[in-house]
Amino acid sequence: MPQRFAKRNKVSIIFLSLLILSLLLMSIDVKNRGKLSLLDELVVDSTSVAQRGIANSYQSGKGLWSGYIYLAGLRKENLMLKKEAAELRESLNTFREAVQENQRLKELLSFKEKTGYRVVTARVIGISPASFSKTITIGKGSADGVAKGMAVVTNDGVVGRVLSSSSSASKVLLITDRNSDVDAVVQRSRDRGIAEGGEPDLLQLKYFPRSADALEGDLVVTSGIGGVFQKGLVIGSISRVDKDRGGIFQYAEIRPAVNFSKLEEVLVITESPNGSGG
Repeated sequence: MPQRFAKRNKVSIIFLSLLILSLLLMSIDVKNRGKLSLLDELVVDSTSVAQRGIANSYQSGKGLWSGYIYLAGLRKENLMLKKEAAELRESLNTFREAVQENQRLKELLSFKEKTGYRVVTARVIGISPASFSKTITIGKGSADGVAKGMAVVTNDGVVGRVLSSSSSASKVLLITDRNSDVDAVVQRSRDRGIAEGGEPDLLQLKYFPRSADALEGDLVVTSGIGGVFQKGLVIGSISRVDKDRGGIFQYAEIRPAVNFSKLEEVLVITESPNGSGG
């Protein structure tokens, strides 16, 4: 900055140098003569004015440089503070996610405590984008003891069954898929039917006799028949009943107990209390 100042004020500095030289010569002459001439006084006055101007200009430049350094420091400090704030927000968000995940896992493990089933906890790592195929991919596979045909559940109820497994991941067919069918029973009346996937996020209780007793709100659970799902696992609740349809069966609709849109972790039942696999 001082170099730039000198470059911009080269003419003034030369002029100042000449004036200073004149002053030196005059001072020598004053010593010899003892008194300034009129011309000498004018030169002295002009020199003092120029000196003050250049000195003020230098001080202003110095002040501007100091101000620039100060503002640059503030800008750097501000950027550092913004970076630290972003890192703190990210850490806080990570902490909140960890707390929520821990709570979900505690709820999942309560299923194991209540039922005594041997289970593997798995995270949902993929969802099928196809509307005609309702499947998810979980981050556990054969290396973790997961095999084709095993039941997949949450603490709320049945999710589906394992379709296939690699060493580190598995594909799960959801109970809401049209290709899924689960032997079910209305818990209150013990009347049976087959819970099949149908409308988006709903199931239909098919082959349900017209004489069967079902009311809206009744809980529907697995019957244990079929070798995939253990008896008594919650499928959902009756959301609609229609006995006016023709034929020997009545129409009953089931709303799943599991909220599939919020599914993040699941349990794979690898072994039931009696020692049989999922």
